[in-house]
Amino acid sequence: SLSQALNKSKKAQEVDALLSENEMLQGKLHSQEDDFRLQNSTLMQELSKLCSQIEQLEKDNQILQEGKTAVASEVAFPASPVDGELLRLQAENSALQKNMAALQERYEKETTLEQPAFDSDGSGAISQQLLSEVELKLQTEREEKILLKEQLQSLEATEQLKKKKTMSLSSLSSANKFSLSPFRTKIEEIQQRKEEELKSLQVRNQKLQQELQSTNQGFLELKDQLQSGKKEHELALQTLQDQVACQSAESQEQVETILSENDALRTNLAALEQIQTSKTQEMNLMREQVAALGDELQQRQNEKEALAAQRDDLNTQLQESLRGNTRLMEQVQELVQEKERLLQELDEVRKTAEKRKAMLDEMAIETQQEKGRHKEELGNLRLQHEKEMLAVRARYERELRELHEHKKRQEDELRGQLKEEKARSQELESMQQTVEELRLQIQSMDGTKGWFERRLKEAEESIEKHQQEHMEALRICKEHHAADLQVLGASMSLWQEVKDTLDGQRILEKKGSAALKDLKRQLHLERKRADKLQERLQEILTNSKSRTGIEDLVLADISSPSRTQTGDSSSISSFSYREIMKEGSVAGSNKSQPPRPADLSDEEISELFQRLAEVQQEKWLLEEKVKHLEVSSASMAEDLCRKSAIIETYVMDSRIDVSGAHGQVDRSSLSSVLRDLVKPGDENLREMNKKLQNMLEEQLTKNMHLQKVCR
Repeated sequence: SLSQALNKSKKAQEVDALLSENEMLQGKLHSQEDDFRLQNSTLMQELSKLCSQIEQLEKDNQILQEGKTAVASEVAFPASPVDGELLRLQAENSALQKNMAALQERYEKETTLEQPAFDSDGSGAISQQLLSEVELKLQTEREEKILLKEQLQSLEATEQLKKKKTMSLSSLSSANKFSLSPFRTKIEEIQQRKEEELKSLQVRNQKLQQELQSTNQGFLELKDQLQSGKKEHELALQTLQDQVACQSAESQEQVETILSENDALRTNLAALEQIQTSKTQEMNLMREQVAALGDELQQRQNEKEALAAQRDDLNTQLQESLRGNTRLMEQVQELVQEKERLLQELDEVRKTAEKRKAMLDEMAIETQQEKGRHKEELGNLRLQHEKEMLAVRARYERELRELHEHKKRQEDELRGQLKEEKARSQELESMQQTVEELRLQIQSMDGTKGWFERRLKEAEESIEKHQQEHMEALRICKEHHAADLQVLGASMSLWQEVKDTLDGQRILEKKGSAALKDLKRQLHLERKRADKLQERLQEILTNSKSRTGIEDLVLADISSPSRTQTGDSSSISSFSYREIMKEGSVAGSNKSQPPRPADLSDEEISELFQRLAEVQQEKWLLEEKVKHLEVSSASMAEDLCRKSAIIETYVMDSRIDVSGAHGQVDRSSLSSVLRDLVKPGDENLREMNKKLQNMLEEQLTKNMHLQKVCR
């Protein structure tokens, strides 16, 4: 009985102690709940402040990003050292905005929860808090990945644009070597900047890839931590359940309820303490974030100042580009003046072409007249002209060789000039394209500020005026080009006429060659006949016959049917001893007392043989002249064919230029043809061309006079 009383008193004391502890724990819980509510209210106030600050920062970020994109469209700014921090903060801001509603609902639920909820969900709140933190980290990582992908896409687009810009800048640098020397240094600086920007972008891409890899590794580590935390929570729950089961089996029903309440209160207190520590940590983190955001604001202000400085630099660059445009306009005016000068030179060339045409017409008339006279004057040629003809022929051949060599050199130089001028025209076209691209970039850059817009309007008005002037100049150039095409057509017709005359001359030369063949055959027959005559003369002289035998011989020879057959079969243009005798007989028949061929003495016969030899020599000289004329006509025909091919290529180029849709090719067609004819920058070559033209004209006149003298 005493033991039972002692046990009851002990149990009553334990129950009283447990009740007092329960009351104490309830008081602590209420005080901690009040503290938690105060902390929650302060946290909500700080969160609202942070939200307002985040919104302000987002607005500032948008403004800064707009300014940066507007500046980066023309001049790429170097990568700032706080890009990674900005990405992280943006991702955290987006994740915090997404989780704000869920956090507010959860905190309201936690403040309104009662003690049984704390008893049942004490350990679950810790796991939920950890899960929410991990989810927040995951969401921040995802947002960072999305932002990094967007930045990578933008960087790839900028890289492609920069590649295009580098290609255009390389073409600009190759084209500016000859025409735009003032822009050469600027283009090299821009190219260096672009290369540096490309290098910085590549470095930034590598950094972003490394950050992506690190974030992926962190994500995997967080997953592992989550799994390990879940396992630990499960083990802790199992151990707690085992302990509670053991205590409930040992204690009584009343003590079980009190102990369960005490355990629940203790767990709630521990959870509240953990929540309080986590909240204090969150408060510290928030304060650190606020300080970081303040630093970021200062950095953004510094960036704004840097952007303002960049804007001033861009203004100075725009002024420099306007000055460059004025320089370009001055160069365009110089080109227009040069075009007028080239047109004047083209008029001079036309006049010289007309003179040449008149000379060719005169030469054709004279050749026709000389052809008519040629048959009459062939009989009047004598041995006294042979030496002069040989000297003239040697001099003529020497001058022709010199002229051919000089012409070949000039053609090589003209081909080189043509290649250079074509390359220059292509470079000028690429330069014009790049100038248009630069103008478009200037227009896109001027859309940021109002005074930029005013400047752009003024520049557009001036550009429209220049375009109108340029279109008028282009129309005038097209008209001149059409006139030039007509002139070229006339020159082509003239060349065709010259070709026809050359073909006629070739036909005549072929006829002359056929006649020469006939003459050679006749000469061979005459030689045979002369040999026979010499044999007969020797026989007559040895037999000391009378002159009547010679007369009979000559008359028999003349009246022989074989001789008449050979004469009939011979060419019309051939002349032999028989024809000379006939001509002598015809000429003598007109006189009062015609001499007979039978009255010829030995001296006269020897003179006749000498004449025959002289005639043969004259024939040989004529054959050589004909060969020389054939060679010279062949060379002239080749030159004419070559020049006609050059003119046809020029005509085809001009037609292609007229039919093409590109205005710049139309614009440069006439200038390229003129430059191909005469190189504008080399005055020495112009003077040489004029001198050569004068020399050719003088040589043609000399040749005409020499031909007259020879004939």
